[in-house]
Amino acid sequence: MRYQADVRDVSYRYDGSFAGFLCCVFESFTQREIPSLIAAPETEQLVLFEMRDIPTETEKARRVATGLKRLGMTVYERVAVGFLSCAEEKDLILLRFIRLCFAQGGQAAQMLGHTQVAQAFALERAVNNEICRMIELLRFEEKDGMLGAQIHPQNRVLPMLRAHFCSRLPDDDFLIYDATHKEALLRRNGQVQFLRMERYEASAEPEELAWQTLWKRFFKALTIEERRNEKLQTQHVPLHYRQDMPEMRKDVLQT
Repeated sequence: MRYQADVRDVSYRYDGSFAGFLCCVFESFTQREIPSLIAAPETEQLVLFEMRDIPTETEKARRVATGLKRLGMTVYERVAVGFLSCAEEKDLILLRFIRLCFAQGGQAAQMLGHTQVAQAFALERAVNNEICRMIELLRFEEKDGMLGAQIHPQNRVLPMLRAHFCSRLPDDDFLIYDATHKEALLRRNGQVQFLRMERYEASAEPEELAWQTLWKRFFKALTIEERRNEKLQTQHVPLHYRQDMPEMRKDVLQT
Protein backbone atom coordinates (compact mmCIF):
# COMPACT_ATOMS: atom_id res chain seq x y z
CA MET A 1 0.00 0.00 0.00
CA ARG A 2 1.33 3.46 -0.91
CA TYR A 3 0.91 6.50 1.33
CA GLN A 4 1.75 9.46 -0.89
CA ALA A 5 2.33 12.78 0.82
CA ASP A 6 3.70 16.19 -0.05
CA VAL A 7 6.08 18.24 2.08
CA ARG A 8 4.17 21.37 3.03
CA ASP A 9 4.99 24.68 4.66
CA VAL A 10 3.21 23.82 7.87
CA SER A 11 4.45 23.08 11.38
CA TYR A 12 2.87 20.75 13.91
CA ARG A 13 2.96 21.75 17.55
CA TYR A 14 2.18 19.09 20.17
CA ASP A 15 2.52 18.55 23.92
CA GLY A 16 5.83 16.68 23.80
CA SER A 17 4.41 13.31 24.88
CA PHE A 18 4.76 10.06 22.93
CA ALA A 19 0.97 9.91 22.54
CA GLY A 20 1.06 13.47 21.24
CA PHE A 21 3.69 12.52 18.68
CA LEU A 22 1.57 9.58 17.50
CA CYS A 23 -1.28 12.05 16.98
CA CYS A 24 1.07 14.08 14.77
CA VAL A 25 1.64 10.90 12.76
CA PHE A 26 -2.13 10.43 12.49
CA GLU A 27 -2.49 14.04 11.26
CA SER A 28 0.22 13.51 8.66
CA PHE A 29 -1.55 10.50 7.18
CA THR A 30 -4.98 12.10 7.37
CA GLN A 31 -3.86 15.28 5.58
CA ARG A 32 -1.53 13.41 3.21
CA GLU A 33 1.29 15.77 4.09
CA ILE A 34 4.71 15.86 5.72
CA PRO A 35 5.19 18.99 7.84
CA SER A 36 8.33 21.05 7.64
CA LEU A 37 8.65 20.99 11.42
CA ILE A 38 7.23 19.11 14.40
CA ALA A 39 7.66 21.21 17.53
CA ALA A 40 7.45 20.11 21.16
CA PRO A 41 6.80 22.80 23.81
CA GLU A 42 10.51 23.24 24.59
CA THR A 43 11.45 23.70 20.92
CA GLU A 44 12.72 27.19 20.19
CA GLN A 45 12.86 27.78 16.45
CA LEU A 46 11.93 30.62 14.15
CA VAL A 47 8.84 29.46 12.26
CA LEU A 48 8.02 31.25 9.03
CA PHE A 49 4.87 29.33 8.11
CA GLU A 50 1.60 28.06 9.53
CA MET A 51 1.74 26.52 13.01
CA ARG A 52 -0.95 23.90 13.58
CA ASP A 53 -1.71 22.71 17.10
CA ILE A 54 -2.16 18.93 17.26
CA PRO A 55 -4.19 17.88 20.34
CA THR A 56 -3.36 14.61 22.06
CA GLU A 57 -6.26 12.20 21.59
CA THR A 58 -6.00 8.76 23.14
CA GLU A 59 -7.93 6.93 20.40
CA LYS A 60 -5.81 8.36 17.58
CA ALA A 61 -2.60 7.54 19.44
CA ARG A 62 -3.85 4.00 20.09
CA ARG A 63 -4.65 3.43 16.42
CA VAL A 64 -1.19 4.54 15.31
CA ALA A 65 0.52 2.45 18.02
CA THR A 66 -1.51 -0.62 16.99
CA GLY A 67 -0.51 -0.08 13.38
CA LEU A 68 3.17 0.16 14.29
CA LYS A 69 3.02 -3.07 16.30
CA ARG A 70 1.42 -4.84 13.35
CA LEU A 71 4.49 -3.90 11.33
CA GLY A 72 6.59 -5.73 13.93
CA MET A 73 8.14 -4.95 17.30
CA THR A 74 11.35 -3.87 15.59
CA VAL A 75 9.50 -0.96 14.03
CA TYR A 76 7.55 -0.09 17.17
CA GLU A 77 10.57 -0.24 19.48
CA ARG A 78 12.68 1.82 17.09
CA VAL A 79 10.06 4.55 17.20
CA ALA A 80 9.42 4.31 20.96
CA VAL A 81 13.09 4.26 21.90
CA GLY A 82 14.09 6.79 19.26
CA PHE A 83 11.46 9.17 20.61
CA LEU A 84 13.47 9.42 23.85
CA SER A 85 16.32 10.99 21.89
CA CYS A 86 16.94 14.72 22.21
CA ALA A 87 18.51 14.93 18.77
CA GLU A 88 17.47 17.80 16.55
CA GLU A 89 14.53 17.00 14.24
CA LYS A 90 14.07 13.56 15.82
CA ASP A 91 10.28 13.87 15.37
CA LEU A 92 10.54 14.41 11.62
CA ILE A 93 13.10 11.60 11.30
CA LEU A 94 10.74 9.18 13.04
CA LEU A 95 7.72 10.40 11.05
CA ARG A 96 9.50 9.74 7.76
CA PHE A 97 10.64 6.33 9.02
CA ILE A 98 7.07 5.45 10.01
CA ARG A 99 5.68 6.50 6.64
CA LEU A 100 8.31 4.40 4.86
CA CYS A 101 7.48 1.33 6.96
CA PHE A 102 3.73 1.71 6.37
CA ALA A 103 4.40 2.05 2.64
CA GLN A 104 6.84 -0.86 2.27
CA GLY A 105 6.10 -3.07 5.25
CA GLY A 106 7.95 -3.92 8.44
CA GLN A 107 10.93 -5.32 6.52
CA ALA A 108 11.82 -1.73 5.65
CA ALA A 109 13.30 -1.42 9.16
CA GLN A 110 16.19 -3.61 7.98
CA MET A 111 17.05 -1.34 5.03
CA LEU A 112 19.91 0.41 6.82
CA GLY A 113 21.27 1.68 3.52
CA HIS A 114 18.18 3.86 3.21
CA THR A 115 18.73 7.35 4.64
CA GLN A 116 15.46 7.50 6.55
CA VAL A 117 15.97 4.05 8.09
CA ALA A 118 19.60 4.79 8.97
CA GLN A 119 18.64 8.04 10.71
CA ALA A 120 15.95 6.33 12.81
CA PHE A 121 18.32 3.48 13.65
CA ALA A 122 20.96 6.00 14.78
CA LEU A 123 18.46 7.59 17.19
CA GLU A 124 17.56 4.20 18.69
CA ARG A 125 21.19 3.12 18.99
CA ALA A 126 22.27 6.36 20.69
CA VAL A 127 19.52 6.06 23.30
CA ASN A 128 20.19 2.36 23.93
CA ASN A 129 23.93 2.99 24.29
CA GLU A 130 23.29 5.69 26.86
CA ILE A 131 20.86 3.46 28.76
CA CYS A 132 23.59 0.80 29.03
CA ARG A 133 26.01 3.39 30.32
CA MET A 134 23.52 4.68 32.86
CA ILE A 135 22.94 1.17 34.19
CA GLU A 136 26.68 0.66 34.55
CA LEU A 137 27.62 4.07 35.94
CA LEU A 138 24.61 5.11 38.04
CA ARG A 139 25.51 5.38 41.74
CA PHE A 140 22.86 5.25 44.47
CA GLU A 141 23.26 6.81 47.90
CA GLU A 142 21.28 6.54 51.14
CA LYS A 143 19.10 9.61 51.52
CA ASP A 144 16.01 10.22 53.65
CA GLY A 145 15.41 6.53 54.23
CA MET A 146 15.57 5.58 50.56
CA LEU A 147 18.04 5.28 47.69
CA GLY A 148 18.74 8.36 45.62
CA ALA A 149 20.80 9.05 42.51
CA GLN A 150 21.46 11.96 40.16
CA ILE A 151 22.32 11.56 36.48
CA HIS A 152 23.05 13.93 33.59
CA PRO A 153 21.98 11.99 30.47
CA GLN A 154 21.88 13.51 27.01
CA ASN A 155 18.58 11.76 26.24
CA ARG A 156 15.40 11.11 28.23
CA VAL A 157 16.37 7.67 29.48
CA LEU A 158 14.30 7.45 32.68
CA PRO A 159 11.42 5.42 31.13
CA MET A 160 13.93 2.80 29.97
CA LEU A 161 15.63 2.63 33.37
CA ARG A 162 12.36 1.90 35.12
CA ALA A 163 12.10 -1.82 34.38
CA HIS A 164 15.75 -2.54 35.13
CA PHE A 165 15.92 -0.91 38.55
CA CYS A 166 12.45 -2.00 39.64
CA SER A 167 13.57 -5.55 38.90
CA ARG A 168 17.01 -5.21 40.51
CA LEU A 169 15.70 -3.40 43.60
CA PRO A 170 12.32 -5.07 44.24
CA ASP A 171 12.22 -4.26 47.96
CA ASP A 172 13.75 -0.76 47.95
CA ASP A 173 12.28 2.68 47.50
CA PHE A 174 14.40 4.82 45.18
CA LEU A 175 14.55 8.07 43.24
CA ILE A 176 16.60 8.72 40.11
CA TYR A 177 16.86 12.40 39.19
CA ASP A 178 17.61 13.45 35.61
CA ALA A 179 19.30 16.81 36.15
CA THR A 180 19.50 17.52 32.42
CA HIS A 181 15.76 17.45 31.84
CA LYS A 182 14.55 18.22 35.41
CA GLU A 183 12.68 14.91 35.68
CA ALA A 184 12.68 12.14 38.27
CA LEU A 185 11.71 8.48 38.46
CA LEU A 186 10.30 7.66 41.90
CA ARG A 187 9.45 4.21 43.22
CA ARG A 188 7.86 4.25 46.68
CA ASN A 189 5.74 1.60 48.39
CA GLY A 190 5.66 -0.41 45.17
CA GLN A 191 4.24 2.51 43.15
CA VAL A 192 6.19 4.12 40.31
CA GLN A 193 5.73 7.66 39.02
CA PHE A 194 7.56 10.30 37.01
CA LEU A 195 7.89 13.77 38.54
CA ARG A 196 9.06 17.22 37.58
CA MET A 197 11.89 18.37 39.89
CA GLU A 198 14.08 21.45 39.88
CA ARG A 199 17.06 20.00 41.72
CA TYR A 200 18.40 17.12 43.76
CA GLU A 201 20.11 17.65 47.11
CA ALA A 202 22.94 15.18 47.68
CA SER A 203 22.90 13.18 50.88
CA ALA A 204 24.55 14.82 53.88
CA GLU A 205 24.10 11.85 56.21
CA PRO A 206 27.43 11.09 57.98
CA GLU A 207 27.17 7.34 57.47
CA GLU A 208 26.55 7.73 53.74
CA LEU A 209 29.47 10.16 53.37
CA ALA A 210 31.69 7.71 55.23
CA TRP A 211 30.71 4.93 52.81
CA GLN A 212 31.47 7.19 49.82
CA THR A 213 34.89 8.01 51.25
CA LEU A 214 35.57 4.32 51.82
CA TRP A 215 34.50 3.49 48.27
CA LYS A 216 36.84 6.16 46.90
CA ARG A 217 39.73 4.76 48.92
CA PHE A 218 39.00 1.27 47.60
CA PHE A 219 38.86 2.61 44.03
CA LYS A 220 42.20 4.38 44.51
CA ALA A 221 43.80 1.31 46.11
CA LEU A 222 42.98 -0.76 43.02
CA THR A 223 44.59 1.77 40.70
CA ILE A 224 47.97 0.82 39.28
CA GLU A 225 49.48 4.20 38.45
CA GLU A 226 52.07 2.75 36.08
CA ARG A 227 49.29 1.22 33.97
CA ARG A 228 46.91 4.19 34.01
CA ASN A 229 45.46 4.83 30.56
CA GLU A 230 43.44 8.04 30.60
CA LYS A 231 42.37 7.74 26.97
CA LEU A 232 40.96 4.24 27.44
CA GLN A 233 39.33 5.20 30.73
CA THR A 234 37.62 8.15 29.05
CA GLN A 235 36.24 5.82 26.37
CA HIS A 236 34.64 3.62 29.03
CA VAL A 237 33.70 6.42 31.44
CA PRO A 238 33.20 9.70 29.52
CA LEU A 239 33.92 12.90 31.43
CA HIS A 240 30.27 13.93 31.10
CA TYR A 241 29.14 11.16 33.47
CA ARG A 242 31.88 11.43 36.10
CA GLN A 243 30.22 14.27 37.99
CA ASP A 244 27.68 11.76 39.35
CA MET A 245 30.22 9.10 40.40
CA PRO A 246 31.65 9.47 43.93
CA GLU A 247 34.90 7.70 43.02
CA MET A 248 35.51 10.29 40.29
CA ARG A 249 34.46 13.42 42.15
CA LYS A 250 36.89 15.71 43.93
CA ASP A 251 34.36 16.72 46.60
CA VAL A 252 34.32 13.27 48.26
CA LEU A 253 36.78 13.55 51.11
CA GLN A 254 39.76 11.23 51.31
CA THR A 255 40.43 11.46 55.00
